[in-house]
Amino acid sequence: MSGASKKTLDCMHPQHAALFTTIDQYVKAHHHCFVAECDPNPPCAEWSICLRPTEENTRVLVRGVYACKYIRLSLNEVEEICAGYTVSPKLAERIDLELRSLSDTVP
Repeated sequence: MSGASKKTLDCMHPQHAALFTTIDQYVKAHHHCFVAECDPNPPCAEWSICLRPTEENTRVLVRGVYACKYIRLSLNEVEEICAGYTVSPKLAERIDLELRSLSDTVP
């Protein structure tokens, strides 16, 4: 983890850090992406997560575009992630579908 990422996590509420870390680990391992933003959206009772490709993501580098994808998570999904430090199969499927156009999926 980079120094900047460590400082960001140190400043977060433990629940927010668990969400950030769990999603970040999943998208790095499966899609050569990372969590760039992880923000609550209280009026909509959801979280907004911005995912960007890592340097290892050859699909995006070939296109010459540094793109991003946003996913929205309900408060229930966030609670589930934070309680188990894991991405459910249903959420993993949704993330995989969303990142199909952005990533070179890792086998």
